[in-house]
Amino acid sequence: MAGGGTAPSMKMSDVFLLVGTSILLGGLIMHAWVDPVSLDTEEPSLSGGASMLKSDTVTFDVMAISESTVTIVIEDESGEDVQEQSWNVAAGDDLEFEFQASDGGFYTYNVTFVNGEGEVLVDVDRQTMLDFVAYPIGIAFVGYGLYKRSLETEEVLDGELED
Repeated sequence: MAGGGTAPSMKMSDVFLLVGTSILLGGLIMHAWVDPVSLDTEEPSLSGGASMLKSDTVTFDVMAISESTVTIVIEDESGEDVQEQSWNVAAGDDLEFEFQASDGGFYTYNVTFVNGEGEVLVDVDRQTMLDFVAYPIGIAFVGYGLYKRSLETEEVLDGELED
């Protein structure tokens, strides 16, 4: 320890419990913490990309704050336009567009508000469920930690006080 003292070693069950709960919390944050991106005249476009397998989908949820013209362009790895769509969206209306990958690879997207302003939420849905592998791993770590804890015995430390 930094103060020069000693501390008892950490129990292995506590290590498994700590690691397992960290993995579970990380998985929840990875799936639940999604915020829409606001786009307006100062920041009119949103660009990004995703590595996708065949049949994976990307869903674009567009919420228009004012009357807007929205363009979504999706390109494959070679830079070719795979899909390009434009819509006129009235103020307060929502638009949902879904793109399904016909081949595996890295796809880039660009959502542009040509005029108007609004919010965009991008969601990638993978068919292989590979994103959810963190949950069984975390549950296995927590389960093993609880099992190890049930096997451990509480040791009572006896000490003698001397005058």
